[in-house]
Amino acid sequence: MKRLENIGERAAIKHIEKILRKENNSLGIGDDCAAIDLGNKYLLITTDMISQQTHIPPQMTPYQIGWFLVAINLSDLAAKGGTPLGLVCSFGLPKTTTEQYLTELTKGANACAVQYGTTIVGGDTKETTEITLCGTAFGTVKKNEFMPRKGTRPGDIVAVTGRLGKAGRGYYALKRNKKGNKLSKALLEPQPRLQEGHLLALLHTVTSSMDLSDGLSASLYQLQELNAVGFEIEKDALPLASGLNQRFQKKYGVDPYTLALHFGGDYELLVTIPEQKFEKTRQTLQKHVITLSPIGIVTEKKKILLIENKRKKLLQNKGYEHFKKHVF
Repeated sequence: MKRLENIGERAAIKHIEKILRKENNSLGIGDDCAAIDLGNKYLLITTDMISQQTHIPPQMTPYQIGWFLVAINLSDLAAKGGTPLGLVCSFGLPKTTTEQYLTELTKGANACAVQYGTTIVGGDTKETTEITLCGTAFGTVKKNEFMPRKGTRPGDIVAVTGRLGKAGRGYYALKRNKKGNKLSKALLEPQPRLQEGHLLALLHTVTSSMDLSDGLSASLYQLQELNAVGFEIEKDALPLASGLNQRFQKKYGVDPYTLALHFGGDYELLVTIPEQKFEKTRQTLQKHVITLSPIGIVTEKKKILLIENKRKKLLQNKGYEHFKKHVF
């Protein structure tokens, strides 16, 4: 009998999906959010869980843990162009947890929600053997502004918001400096791209969209499976986070482009846009001081290729996936 460590998270989700009943007018498993039909709008619902062993470095403060829990849920709403309505958070905590820890955890979660224009409206608390937290976010989006994962076509431009490799940079900074430093902030306190998602949705130019929580390579493979297309990605076009350079590689012994392609945790948006609409979309976002970088194109061939020095090679899927072993 196969174990989850053999099949991985995404195969496990497919297994679950086969069992569940489908609703004709709503969108369920397979996207960043579930989308429930409300007439001319969708009610967006997403949930994400974090645990001490897989998500919480020792240097992460209770405040940052709370922030992180809310941010990763709001990131899913951002990828669909959604506006948050509110969140509920469930805290599974050991009975030895201090009252101060709970206070700081709640303050962090609340601060992130408030900064992005929403509130935490409820939740649950339970006793657990290790810290296990779950957030659920609710939002809305007009149907004609909803940005699904499925819909990209050959010839579309592949683009990302912001810069890549921030979380990986922070991870290695923490490994070197156990107390952490400013480089680790992006890893521990991610910023959901709600404004970016909202603006992109208003433009009606995006043919597919998802967030980059699992890394660029893993996200491209997920889009490939849904859309039956391929991608050609230009390595030199990847917008690296500041500090990811030869000096970083020498100091930490890791290729910056490996972090940008595979590490994950950046919570930027990955989108595809028809070529003829891309420049206008990028210029509109620039007016709001938002960077949208073209990194490749969608192809008919069902392969994901990385182009370096005009040479093409298969881009491996090394992004993060629960239950499986990882390269980092």
